[in-house]
Amino acid sequence: MKLREPTPTQRAALGAALLPAPAAFEAWRRLQDLTGSLDAMDAATFRSLPMVYRNLKDAGLGEDELGQLKGIYRQAWYRNRLAVSAAMRAVATLRAAGVEPIALKGLGLIATAYPEPALRPMHDVDLLIRPPGFMKAAGALLNAGWQPLRGDREDYFRRIRVFHALPLASPDSVEVDLHRYMLEENCWPDVDASLFEQLAKGTVGDDALTTLRPEDHVINACVHGTRWDPVPSLRWVVDTVVIVRAAGRAFDWEYLVHQSVRRRVTLSMAAALEFAADYEPSIPGPTIEELRIVPAGRLQRLDFRAQQGGYGAGFQVLRYLTRYARLSSGRSLYRKAADFPTYLECMWELDRPRQVPLEGLRRVFRRLRRRPAAPRDDFTAVRSGH
Repeated sequence: MKLREPTPTQRAALGAALLPAPAAFEAWRRLQDLTGSLDAMDAATFRSLPMVYRNLKDAGLGEDELGQLKGIYRQAWYRNRLAVSAAMRAVATLRAAGVEPIALKGLGLIATAYPEPALRPMHDVDLLIRPPGFMKAAGALLNAGWQPLRGDREDYFRRIRVFHALPLASPDSVEVDLHRYMLEENCWPDVDASLFEQLAKGTVGDDALTTLRPEDHVINACVHGTRWDPVPSLRWVVDTVVIVRAAGRAFDWEYLVHQSVRRRVTLSMAAALEFAADYEPSIPGPTIEELRIVPAGRLQRLDFRAQQGGYGAGFQVLRYLTRYARLSSGRSLYRKAADFPTYLECMWELDRPRQVPLEGLRRVFRRLRRRPAAPRDDFTAVRSGH
């Protein structure tokens, strides 16, 4: 099974960010020809430009050809400084409450894999909390002035029972996604036990951080990258390549395969690594083949097809169902039925579960009238609005 193909513009951006010269120079010229202006780039492509700047500069492209890119790089450096500072305030609050958070995604990768913070744009902070300490951690941030993006404290604790993670916002509007589990695809007891046993240490400036080992970072990046997004993300590709290069020969591909099978994400991992191998030849072909031939369950296959689908109503409904089925895997049938209205409440950005039936009818009516709402990424609504 293959990933949804990115646009030619996105392919060119990845080449300029990750390939060696002269291929990187050719990709940069192609990117300029395709867009004509940096302002014409989609958001995913634009966020890759700090990495494009660093790769081209290191490959020897002259400063006269990097002027605009250099300005974007400096902006990313400044913004990331602010984001990292806010992230470390959240980490300090949690540590004061006796909880050691585990940095995921951008913060964890800045601490361990990226040579410069500016190369990994970070718009929010993802922190994984060991299960016994989650309520304590959420309470500590709430008591320190952090707030749910919608609703109040009671709403947050009601909704988090259903989801693997939900965000809290600081008084200065920095979001922290507080995770109960690393991935929404697997939210059953002890699924992250192996992860907790083999954590890594990193640093951001003078501050120490607890984060994932490289293999778990790659699983997290690839699975996130293969989920539905109206504009296919590029960040996961860059993250994966940077992690693999930073780890070098120490990267444990056998562990990655074992954990992918255990987490039931082999289809996503095989497709993602096959794509990333276009930009990092050290990703082993036998590992990709080993993941590909693992028998995948019906739900995993159906969900993968849904995530690579389009904007149509059928794909939208299928994504709601398969995402919830994976999120609620291992829960009793009664709890799955009881929690489903809360799931839709959050996905549809409502205030209460009782609003779900009427909103469902409105959505059906809009479809029947052939006047659908503008395409939006419902499947990141939990991160952006709940």
